[in-house]
Amino acid sequence: MTARDDATLAPAWCEWLADNLAHGLDDDELFAVLAQQGVPRAVAVDAAASIRRSPAFVVARAQAVRAARLACVLRLVRARAATSCVESIDSIERRRDPDPDEFFGRYWAAGIPFVATDLVARWPARAKWSPQWLRERFGAVEIEASVGREADPDYDIQFAAHRETMTMAAYVDRVLAADRSNDCYLIANNHNLARPGLRPLFDDVVPPAYLDAARLVGGSALWFGPAGTTTSLHHDTSNILLCQIYGTKTVRLGDPCDPTLVERARGVYSEIDPLAEPDAARLHVVELGPGDALFLPVGWWHHVTAHDVSISIALNAFARPNRFDWYTPGALR
Repeated sequence: MTARDDATLAPAWCEWLADNLAHGLDDDELFAVLAQQGVPRAVAVDAAASIRRSPAFVVARAQAVRAARLACVLRLVRARAATSCVESIDSIERRRDPDPDEFFGRYWAAGIPFVATDLVARWPARAKWSPQWLRERFGAVEIEASVGREADPDYDIQFAAHRETMTMAAYVDRVLAADRSNDCYLIANNHNLARPGLRPLFDDVVPPAYLDAARLVGGSALWFGPAGTTTSLHHDTSNILLCQIYGTKTVRLGDPCDPTLVERARGVYSEIDPLAEPDAARLHVVELGPGDALFLPVGWWHHVTAHDVSISIALNAFARPNRFDWYTPGALR
């Protein structure tokens, strides 16, 4: 779009000029670009002067400077992480479960994910839980499931539209009848572990010492579904311990400091589908098998896919304050 020699700058070019002036780009470089579009220098100079006289521009310039400063700080954080033997994350560590001092000092404080390979393996749940056992033990319990997901590209964002109540027996039958499907899933937003009929499940869970056992009932979520169930790329506003009890999953993890993930965020979800755009962002691939527990630090992006019938429990009742509801950069507009 070009401007007429005898007129003011066209609106689209005014917006372009205002944006670049707010970000501190050189006037002559901007005027040269406009000249290539046929805009006389006098028109460009007048337009820049008019933009700068606007009170809105003063505010926009101040906010652009603030954003640039924060970006500079973020760059330093990333540069430190790239050279630090403690914070550099080239791969996700697999190890024995740490004691509370090491957990909070090394992983919680620095926001470093890891897989504990021996934690869930010791639970009674690991030896007992299966779809058939859930049907036999809790078949008459009424639960809520997320159903009809495959017809909705935003099944996670629109989770409220997919709620359906049924018995555990009916749900297990549905899961076992599915070959590979993302159409039915018990998810965190179904809040099934808050139901009195499923409280005995906690008898089979032995939380590590860095969790508050007294708060497990209100700080846990049950995930149960067939092969093919998928959780869209997103981040949580709390730290989470994802415990794999039955079946296998692939978790793709993204650093919260990755600019691409921040730029393509929408709320706590991402526009990126790692399966469709495998190279869109740098993601660590973690395979979780029965008995594994993955520590997901707050803010870390994760996309989860089940390879077969899968039962997991997510715990966030840590023995430290664990609410970061303010952390929603994707909601900022």
